[in-house]
Amino acid sequence: MADYCSNKVFEEIHVVFVEPLYEQNIGFIARSMKNFCLKNLILVNPRCNIGIETIKYSMHARNIIENVKIKSSLKEIVDEYDFVACSTGKKGLSPVRRHVDAEDLAKRMVQYSGKKALVIGREDIGLTNDELKLCDIVVTIEANPEYPILNASHAAAILFYEIFKNSIKIAGRVERPKRSEIIAFLDYFEELGRILGYSDERIERGKIMLRRLIGEGSMTKNDLRLLFGYIRKSYEMITTCCFDKSNPK
Repeated sequence: MADYCSNKVFEEIHVVFVEPLYEQNIGFIARSMKNFCLKNLILVNPRCNIGIETIKYSMHARNIIENVKIKSSLKEIVDEYDFVACSTGKKGLSPVRRHVDAEDLAKRMVQYSGKKALVIGREDIGLTNDELKLCDIVVTIEANPEYPILNASHAAAILFYEIFKNSIKIAGRVERPKRSEIIAFLDYFEELGRILGYSDERIERGKIMLRRLIGEGSMTKNDLRLLFGYIRKSYEMITTCCFDKSNPK
């Protein structure tokens, strides 16, 4: 029998469940993780106990519950990951709401190297717009338009299955930029925007769209470094040539 769970992909992916409301759903998510070889579970500010009920519904995934990590907010952990994917049942056209489907997300999760987080939203209100802005990519599961919102644990199981299925078929991997490199790139982009006189709103929208392009495309570490070089050189030339440091006016 093939040892599918030995695939390095499953070590790299951490499941993040934001403010869970019910012990049963934590247990169900842990059970589905075990079904599909995922091992690392993080709970953000849980609104319920993690006790006997959780373990009961997790079945043979008790080890996942016993090793769960607790964090106070999603913002606290985003910088620890090179790629952050968030699930939502809401669709829209704004930069915050651009989305991919479950299979497309799974292909990216297994293709990219590095540390990755798969974020599951609250059972009652999902993820806020501010939380979605923290994500590199947003996934929506296609469902009946008259009733499109899935139970958190059901949605998680579908995403876990797609990741498992695609991990078996993976042919090669893309060396994804590190989170620190993406942050540095966006910092230079922001500074360049300020020098050009752009408004805070325009700069923020630009940063969100760039994060989407990096997350939704197959951008490698070398691709980002090439773009970074252009942005940094432009910034340095403008600040050197156009501003007299001895006379700020």
